[in-house]
Amino acid sequence: MPNSAKTLIGEPIDTDRLRLRQFVRGDIEPFTRFMTDQESTRFLTFGDEQKSSEGARILLETTIASYETEHPILAFAVEELKAGTFAGFCGLTPHHQETVEIMYAVMPNARRKGYAVEIATALSQSALNELSCLRVIAPIAPANEVSKIVAAKVGFKDHGLVTHADSAEIVHQFVLERG
Repeated sequence: MPNSAKTLIGEPIDTDRLRLRQFVRGDIEPFTRFMTDQESTRFLTFGDEQKSSEGARILLETTIASYETEHPILAFAVEELKAGTFAGFCGLTPHHQETVEIMYAVMPNARRKGYAVEIATALSQSALNELSCLRVIAPIAPANEVSKIVAAKVGFKDHGLVTHADSAEIVHQFVLERG
């Protein structure tokens, strides 16, 4: 990942209705509530330990601490601008110098408002423009119809079924390329 990742860590990304920002300790409760909800996490590739209260807390504290390091975790809280409430989270995982994987999740009470499209658009554009990545990939479980629709609306193209590099699960590989 280029050193410009520090730029993405330092400044929030605002959309019309949302702010993608660094996690803060005040996000632990809503993040934990999300991570311990089996329905909300059924398509996410987090391990069972991370889907426990203690595991979610440790994951978030590790992420917050990483922001001050040379290799920050590119994971962010999503906040509704008007209400200032926690609406979800998102992140990027580097695969190699030119490719990052995108992840986004929306709190149950914030769904069906188009937030996922807003999040995926803003984060993908930041990866392509600010981090100078050539492509953003979105591996999506075959049964996750909502995420496939979101990816298509953002401009990702479905490159078919592949084995996910980290989880060995079969996923649809959606790809968004620069230019």
